[in-house]
Amino acid sequence: MLVSKALATKTVIGVATVGFAVSGAAVANAATTNAHHSRIPTKLAITAGPGHVRKHQYPHTVAWIKGHLTTATKPSFDVKGVRVVLERDVKGKWVVVQHANTGRLGWVTFRVHALKNGASFKLVFRGTRNFKPATSDIVTIAPVK
Repeated sequence: MLVSKALATKTVIGVATVGFAVSGAAVANAATTNAHHSRIPTKLAITAGPGHVRKHQYPHTVAWIKGHLTTATKPSFDVKGVRVVLERDVKGKWVVVQHANTGRLGWVTFRVHALKNGASFKLVFRGTRNFKPATSDIVTIAPVK
């Protein structure tokens, strides 16, 4: 049986299209399977020391903010070396001002400058492939005179 060149080309294209559609469905099923990977819940605590006005160096308050990132499970997993961001409330909008990686036991420290009227801060962990995201409470630093 003789087949024209155009008909053979259309047949090959049709078979290839069906093959791509089937392999695409297999890839989609594999992707949805990995999407259900359970991540470990985390908690992020924040503390701040009182601010001290340093008029000779800075016309505003200088303070330290410490954060502690832990897992919500017992025993607690090590969350060393993950990025935590420090956000500041600027006219009702949270703005990232600093970032740092957690230390050996999940601790992170930031040196902040709050204007003479004070400022509000919070810590945010955006999560990783293994750990869920977490946000700390809000802490307000006011100058101590």
